[in-house]
Amino acid sequence: MTSENFWNKIVRSLSGLYEKNRRLVNIAGISVAVVVGLILTWSLYWHPKREHESAAKIAKLHHYFETDSFSIVVNGIKGKKMATAPQIADDYGFTEKGREAALMAGLSYMHLAKWDKAIKYLDKAKADDIILGPSIYAAKGTCYAEMDKTEKAAEAYEKAAKMGDNDFTAEYYKKAGMHYEKAKEYKAALRCYQEIKSRFGKTEVASDIDKYIYKVKGLLGELNN
Repeated sequence: MTSENFWNKIVRSLSGLYEKNRRLVNIAGISVAVVVGLILTWSLYWHPKREHESAAKIAKLHHYFETDSFSIVVNGIKGKKMATAPQIADDYGFTEKGREAALMAGLSYMHLAKWDKAIKYLDKAKADDIILGPSIYAAKGTCYAEMDKTEKAAEAYEKAAKMGDNDFTAEYYKKAGMHYEKAKEYKAALRCYQEIKSRFGKTEVASDIDKYIYKVKGLLGELNN
């Protein structure tokens, strides 16, 4: 079979297949066009518009957040039309400023001792950010500790420590260890304390870490071996 005959056969085969499945192929083509159109509309028009709207709204809150007026950040001012941080976070959750508003709301609720609401909005913040992430997880740890959810607090502090993984976040290992101890998760506590001793031994947080290690090993019965 010549090359020309081979390709003619392929073309005829595809033509026949299209004729048999014309309706399905057309529907598939239209569906792809619709999806592409929606993606372009979202990325070129809708999303930038929402980013602009959320940025304008959150800008009005920065002053109140920076001056520790946390009640205004989450509740607004009576008689004044101003979106609150929780409203912006709820309405613009897929935008950068929406996630910033979620962090602002979470931290404000934490300062107001509204732990459940703080966790709700901290969960909506961008916790995978290498710079903000450790602080977000540490804030969650504080909230869980205040709610007497000790093991969750320990897990949050440990995540904060691992994400930061530097001298500045080493203290979170200690907080994690102390909360694991309180939850009677002694092996987990020992793991955190030993992490400080082996990797952050020259930091201030390691200055008394041996006594924590000794205490937990005693609780685990390792000192009797």
